[in-house]
Amino acid sequence: MNRNHAAAMFIGVLVCIPMLAMYHFGWFKSTAEWFAVLFSRGFILPAGGLKQVILLQYAYYTVMAFISAWICIEMTSQWRRIAFLLGGTFLTTSFACIMAMNGILFEPISGVLAMWFAGIAGMAVGGSVNSYRCHVMRDYFVGRLSSRQFEDLADQNDPAKMTERREITVLTCRLLNHVEVSSGIEARQFEELATHFQRSMTEFLISRGAYLDDCNARQVRVFFGFPLTDENHALHAVQVAAVLRTHLATLAREIEQRFGKKPQMGVALSTGSAVCGLFGISHFESFSAVGDVIDFASQLCVLNSEYGSKVLLGARTYSLVKDNAEVRPMEMVSAAGSSQMSEVYELLAEKGSLPEAEIRARDAFWQGVVQYRKGELKQALESFRNAVIVEREDAPLKYFIGRVEQALKGPSAAGKDTPKHSRKLAAT
Repeated sequence: MNRNHAAAMFIGVLVCIPMLAMYHFGWFKSTAEWFAVLFSRGFILPAGGLKQVILLQYAYYTVMAFISAWICIEMTSQWRRIAFLLGGTFLTTSFACIMAMNGILFEPISGVLAMWFAGIAGMAVGGSVNSYRCHVMRDYFVGRLSSRQFEDLADQNDPAKMTERREITVLTCRLLNHVEVSSGIEARQFEELATHFQRSMTEFLISRGAYLDDCNARQVRVFFGFPLTDENHALHAVQVAAVLRTHLATLAREIEQRFGKKPQMGVALSTGSAVCGLFGISHFESFSAVGDVIDFASQLCVLNSEYGSKVLLGARTYSLVKDNAEVRPMEMVSAAGSSQMSEVYELLAEKGSLPEAEIRARDAFWQGVVQYRKGELKQALESFRNAVIVEREDAPLKYFIGRVEQALKGPSAAGKDTPKHSRKLAAT
């Protein structure tokens, strides 16, 4: 039994005891007689007249007291609480009329009083509980969630549900060349640059439903599917990432114009199981998640600097969104400390939003990757060249063309340690 249920039980008892005493001392006797006269004038009653069933009166106001207290504590909307009490009053009166037509005298006043007394007490307790919960949670979540999501989270009555193992999607955005960008400028300038990067990214992602987990001068990391449960967390993350491509281009131009430094930014999405909960001590506590999925997103994000890509997806993310996203394959990778290989994809756009020319280029690129992995180097090179779109810079395509051309020159030119189509991700 949680705190709200216990409070509802306590209120119900406090209301029922005086109601029982009032019945015992005959406070409702005159009320019952008045309703008996009213019903006899307004309805055609059974031949035997009306008979009062005291146990029915006791049972009704007891049930209504507990239900009203519980609902008015659980509900967060004040007008819905009032609507419930008004609806209950109407139903109680209607119930009394129905009972009268069946020969049972049921006075509704005791039930209505019990319902309203318990409901008002429930409103008071519920308001204080919700206010306290919001006050406590504000320190953890304000600035990390949008206002709407914080309200939804505060409405949940069991914060313990956030401590569990669940599948989430992690989006990591990194300033890939932060060391290069930080050199040659004053410390104050780099501080302003990093702050601009952080503010722009966090405001964009939080406003679109992400939970801010980490934010520093090098990267911003957000979660989808935590702390609020979201069955479509991967899809929502990919939809945000598709729009984020344009935002990154705009942000890069702003930074270059303002600070004279050309930033290289990359994004990676990884989906998997993580242990979620409240971690840290004292003032350093925060709701976060721990698992390979977080580390993999960081490692995958760095890979953007190799390809020149903007947004990369892990295999699990792609499997959940393949019907809703336009992608092309990159390489097979394994995370640091793992020997299991998995596919990496570059996110191009949401499904159905690519122009026909880019679809043909994407298909040719995909065919080239397949041929490259099979060792069909000449065919792969031809496919990659067919994927070229005139007057458009395509760094990942340039990367693969370079790999194939190196491989065609022979192992000595490519280098013994150069992987053909797979790589081991470095720990970050």
